[in-house]
Amino acid sequence: MARVLVIGDTHCPAMDLGYPNFLEEMAEQWETDTVVHIGDVVDWASISYHEKMPGFDNPALEYQKALDQVQMLYKLFPKATVMTGNHDDLPRRQMTTVGLPEECLVDYNYLWQTPGWDWRPRYASYNIDGVLYRHGDCGRGGKYAALNNAMDNFNSYVQGHTHSLSGVNYYRNEGGRVFGMNVGCGVDHDQLAMYYARRYNAKPILGCGIVLDGEYAYWEPYNGIA
Repeated sequence: MARVLVIGDTHCPAMDLGYPNFLEEMAEQWETDTVVHIGDVVDWASISYHEKMPGFDNPALEYQKALDQVQMLYKLFPKATVMTGNHDDLPRRQMTTVGLPEECLVDYNYLWQTPGWDWRPRYASYNIDGVLYRHGDCGRGGKYAALNNAMDNFNSYVQGHTHSLSGVNYYRNEGGRVFGMNVGCGVDHDQLAMYYARRYNAKPILGCGIVLDGEYAYWEPYNGIA
């Protein structure tokens, strides 16, 4: 049975600079032994399908800045499972758009210098102690997304992707009890890469998830520089 730390979307290089220290504190406080990054480790604003702001870094500079932040996480958590998110997978998506073959894609462990991380394919699910972990860009969306996905699968379910949703909800019927957890994120909303989201009323909620033995789930809020 595992004590899991669930890292929210970080969108490096737009990660809040205090978020790694917060994660380290939560790992120590809860004595976790397993780490899952719920996805969107990096942002790739410079090659996204969103409109580009004039101040955006070029892809090479964004990559270097993102790599520096990814390495901050990697040094703290050299063993982790990563649920590849839609932003992580932008190189593959752009290759598909222009018709390049799969052989042109660099392995994400090589790209981000994370040999100890297990990058799962986009849309994959990962089962720990009967709990499903997914990035969250498939299945149900909207309010109570994780709970609705848990009910659809009748399986406890943890997801990220939607920065403005966080917390844990439980559901029970005659077959037993399940929970759905939205992890929130670890992004700095003031970064230019997050500009596309500023038109929404909903704002990011920063925090992380804790899952114990597949039975109990907790969401921990992050309120500022740790």
